[in-house]
Amino acid sequence: MKQRIAIALLAAASVAAHAQDAKPSKEREALRRAQSALRAAQEQQSALQADKAKADADAARAKQDAANARALIAGHAVKLKARETELDALRAQLQAAKDAQAQAEAKAIEREQALQQQLLAARQDSADRQQANRALAQTLERSTQALADAEARNRKLYAAGQQLAQLYVGKPPLDRALQADPLLGLTAVRQEDQAEQLRAVLEANRAITRP
Repeated sequence: MKQRIAIALLAAASVAAHAQDAKPSKEREALRRAQSALRAAQEQQSALQADKAKADADAARAKQDAANARALIAGHAVKLKARETELDALRAQLQAAKDAQAQAEAKAIEREQALQQQLLAARQDSADRQQANRALAQTLERSTQALADAEARNRKLYAAGQQLAQLYVGKPPLDRALQADPLLGLTAVRQEDQAEQLRAVLEANRAITRP
């Protein structure tokens, strides 16, 4: 485009030189217009070049910005991947903690149930022991009372036996002679022997039943 403008100007200048004598004012006007057109074309070209340089700079900046954006996106993608990996690890840890807590709670429930059963068994055993102790105390009380009754009966029996023996042994000789055998006196001897035997038996029974 610049060459075309220059050729046009040269042609205009040649035409102006050939017709300088005839039309000086028209030539100057044409030259002025050509110069004006040349300046306008140069200014337009400069503007176009500036626009092109600006466009190239903008394109370079856009390209750099795009590269920076791609690098930033890539960095964010790496960070995002790392964060997702970290979140997966945290989720796994949380699930493991939940599982451990559930197992611990299940074991605690089992231990509590076992302790409850042991407590119920201990209470039942204590109740059985108390009942057995009450029964034993009642049996002991009855045995003690029965022993006391037996002691009382034995004492009475012993006293009665002693009295019976004394009634016979303590009689005067005349009374005993009357009860004796009129011939040999063997009846009195036998009665005295029986009384001694009865006294010995009563004494033995009293000694055995004494606590």
